Amino acid sequence: MPIRKFVAGSAFDPETIARMITAFEGARTVLNLHDPNDPMVETVAKKIISLASQGIIDPEEMRRRVVADTDRP
Repeated sequence: MPIRKFVAGSAFDPETIARMITAFEGARTVLNLHDPNDPMVETVAKKIISLASQGIIDPEEMRRRVVADTDRP
């Protein structure tokens, strides 16, 4: 499930969206979120969107922060 579903209609430029996609996919891999219907997928997307809204657009930094902030068994 691409993050684009969650950023539709947003004011992010294409480069920022590309960085968000990289962070999103990286976080999903680290967190073993392979089921697109897992509610955590939406949570991860929202966290990445929030970080990008705050001006944090480095994919590695976004991924690191989301993974550190997400409790996953």
